[in-house]
Amino acid sequence: MAKWVKGQSGNPSGRTKADKTITQLARDASSEAIRTLRAIMRDPKAPPGARAVAADRILDRAWGKAPQLVGVVTDQRRAVELTDDELAAIAAGTASEEPETIEVEAEVIDPSTLN
Repeated sequence: MAKWVKGQSGNPSGRTKADKTITQLARDASSEAIRTLRAIMRDPKAPPGARAVAADRILDRAWGKAPQLVGVVTDQRRAVELTDDELAAIAAGTASEEPETIEVEAEVIDPSTLN
């Protein structure tokens, strides 16, 4: 078995040019994929669902996915700001006031774009 020398690469010549990653293969086919999606989107004989999915995929690639709103339920007041009655209701487990709902804009990240 060969011994490794500290500080020296085990593969000094690197990956061969013939080895392409899956990502690179997909990128090489992306022009054809967009042409295919465009053809499906414009084909009046294609099922409406297929046309909608094709259009959606094209828009996602062109403009990115739309941000999604996430509802967060929280009571923004500190304990010192609550009345004695509110504190007693919380302690008794009978608090009836609905907490304030805050909408936060968040972006969903497509894991395939992290390469």
